[in-house]
Amino acid sequence: MCILYFCQSEIWQPDGYRLILANNRDEYWDRPTKEADFWAADKSCISGLDQMPGREGGTWLGMNSSGKLAVLLNILGQQDPNKLGRGHLVTKFISGSEDIDQYGTAIHKQRYSYNGFNLVLFDLGKQEDSLTVKPLYISNAMNYCSCVTKRNLPANTFFGVSNSPLEYPFQKVEQGRARFGRIVCQYPNVSSRQHLIDNLMGLMQDQTNLLPDPVLEVVAASVGFSPLRTGQHSAVNVYSPAQRYGSRTSSLILVDGEGQVDYVERNTFFGSDDLPESVDTVHKVFSLGAQT
Repeated sequence: MCILYFCQSEIWQPDGYRLILANNRDEYWDRPTKEADFWAADKSCISGLDQMPGREGGTWLGMNSSGKLAVLLNILGQQDPNKLGRGHLVTKFISGSEDIDQYGTAIHKQRYSYNGFNLVLFDLGKQEDSLTVKPLYISNAMNYCSCVTKRNLPANTFFGVSNSPLEYPFQKVEQGRARFGRIVCQYPNVSSRQHLIDNLMGLMQDQTNLLPDPVLEVVAASVGFSPLRTGQHSAVNVYSPAQRYGSRTSSLILVDGEGQVDYVERNTFFGSDDLPESVDTVHKVFSLGAQT
């Protein structure tokens, strides 16, 4: 389970933001992962990196200094070990030469080579008619009816998506998006940047049970979740200690009107007693178009 909230502006003020994005990565606590940093092989790219044998080098969230950014969220319930690893859907976009439309079209054609996913692509460095191009959404959800598998997403609005297609949002998407919007409206300018970061991180740590949630409850039952685990997964921040699983990484990406990027990653490490043992925060600041 993972979740994403964002707001992208087509036109922005110098003291405002082009993009405000918040993401939780839900994963097994013991899965080896490298914290967010600029890649050794390509200093223009930044992300955390999966280090699980057989899946090395993939990621769930990353961007480059030109403004290409991608977020991957898995669709709950679709697993085939023989399909391609999804983590490279992000890394290939941010490190490749294809633009957002070219890459999106290619992945859409190949979408059933992967287990279920939602992929959201951004390109803050590309403009059309003097406006930043809209985010592109690609999905391969198979166990839902009447879903659009490729579309541009609206700018200038508050958006959310989790581990189900857009047409079937979980309650944590709906309720969290509203709270995300209130926070952004309260701190819309760069002068209150730290307040925005602190409040968004607070949202991403919220473990409130958001049941009832008919969409989540149906799909959770189909994959064998107990009622307890379903309730744990209904929260914005998942804590499922029996499985040693949950929201181990929270990330914020702020891109302001001057092109400054704040890439903030908060990692929680859990001990053998299943309680948080330590928290480590990475905060990288760079400018779009700059060589890092």
